[in-house]
Amino acid sequence: MTIEINPPDVTVFAPTLPRTFDTHRQTWQAPAKLTVSVLLHAGYYLDIPEPGQYRALLMPGGVGGSYSELPGGPEAGQVAKVSQYEFGLTNGVDRLLRIAASHGVPCAVALDAYGCQRVPGLARRMAETAGEIVARGEAATSIIDSRMSVQDERDYITSSLAAVREATGADVTGWFSPERGCTDRTTGLLAEAGLSWFGDWTVDERPVPLEGAASGLRSVPFSLDTEDAFQIYTRNGTFIDYEQLLNDTIDRLLADADIVGPRFLGLSWAGWVLGQACYADVADRVLARIAADPDIRVVLPSQVI
Repeated sequence: MTIEINPPDVTVFAPTLPRTFDTHRQTWQAPAKLTVSVLLHAGYYLDIPEPGQYRALLMPGGVGGSYSELPGGPEAGQVAKVSQYEFGLTNGVDRLLRIAASHGVPCAVALDAYGCQRVPGLARRMAETAGEIVARGEAATSIIDSRMSVQDERDYITSSLAAVREATGADVTGWFSPERGCTDRTTGLLAEAGLSWFGDWTVDERPVPLEGAASGLRSVPFSLDTEDAFQIYTRNGTFIDYEQLLNDTIDRLLADADIVGPRFLGLSWAGWVLGQACYADVADRVLARIAADPDIRVVLPSQVI
């Protein structure tokens, strides 16, 4: 094997690059090396789409195939997925909230319009136990799509916000799009709707203020790499590997903080994934570690900004 030696004038991409590598960015002023926010997702799986709704080609969860616009993909009748998502709404998210409370960790919960309207008691329970309520669009299976007109997208956002606010009685200031789906105008429409933060983008390990039409809105990044549904269902990882990944990420961010300043970690967990009994111990151990570390502060997403 031949080892290639880089010329001395070449900048090599590596995580150990000095702070001067991104001097155009100001250091985030935070009171701890690492700030963590936990966002629990309580998304409703709408099996049969309503007219005018857009759906992702594939959805995680359940067993067997997913509905799809591709040949051979069933459009409805996904009993395994429907039941798994409903478990998350009726049991899983409550289990995660109890685990977090046992460690003194505050959690935000993302609710959508269909879940608030069709699952008895969900909105009331979350309003009583969650530290913050976040709007999550219409349903897990009804996404924002570029084929929408500007007014259609605006109506999607405002009607979803209204449904979650009415059902919970909460002052909702944050947003997380189903399947992280957004268009090039979504951020401007979220700012127009009076929201202060959104969690769709994984742009950095710190909050990022937006400019232009989205001025006043901030991106609070919830990493896709540390998201339970993505790692366990999309990447087919084991819960043992997932726990190791979370701990390695925390170690790396704490070390990075000594070089580039305070870091942020957004933990994005679904009631139907980590809320299962077979996975809940991962949440228990990771939150225990976070709560006990003096270099880590845990706050709600709206407090990050």
